[in-house]
Amino acid sequence: MGWHDTVCGLSDAKLIAQKYGTARYQAHRNQVFRSGLDGILIELGKWGLGLRDVVANINFFSKVTANQEGQLTFQRDHRSPNASVDLSFEMNTLVVLSMAPHPLDTAPTYAPGPVQLSIFPTQPATQWPCSQRPENIRGRHNTQHFYCLNGGPQ
Repeated sequence: MGWHDTVCGLSDAKLIAQKYGTARYQAHRNQVFRSGLDGILIELGKWGLGLRDVVANINFFSKVTANQEGQLTFQRDHRSPNASVDLSFEMNTLVVLSMAPHPLDTAPTYAPGPVQLSIFPTQPATQWPCSQRPENIRGRHNTQHFYCLNGGPQ
């Protein structure tokens, strides 16, 4: 695949209501129309976090292209049903997922797709081919330094 959108951000309640209408939890239960931002805020709230803790997100498996004028276009046909991504973390990390539609998705109906999440141990990052790049070595060193200064795992 090779495409992950880091530009377009999350959908908000206004955008979801404009595109798909309203389906509130009280009437629709698990078929509620929830924006990406609202989904993220609900999950962050479980950890005592809120709007100020929302950071830039990645829209995995979302291809967005720009034309000569800079207009962004969501490429709907780019998705693959069995696509996967592996993430590795050098420090404790909170990962929050939302299956809300991409902000630029032109689908006429609100239809989040399924996701499967697997967690497993991986080989040490120092064995990865990309780990030999100078910027990655610096990043790992900075992470270890951060942990040492803050009493985390070493």
